Amino acid sequence: MTTPDHRKLRKRDLHFLNEDGMVACNPRDKEAAHLAEVERIATEEIAAVTCKKCWIEIRKERSPEP
Repeated sequence: MTTPDHRKLRKRDLHFLNEDGMVACNPRDKEAAHLAEVERIATEEIAAVTCKKCWIEIRKERSPEP
C-alpha cells in the first residue's frame, strides 16, 4: 500500500494535449484527458512532454507524408 507521500514522490509523465484537447497517446479516452488536466500532467508545449507514447504520436503527426 502506498501512502499519499509516496504518491507525491512518484514521477509522472507529462502528456501532450492535441488540438482536440485529448491526450495524444490515448486520443479516444475523454476521461484520460480530463484526469491529465486535473492532475496537471498535461501540456500543449511539445518540448516539455516526457511520455514516450505521446512523442511517437507527435512524430507521426509532424512527419511529412510521401
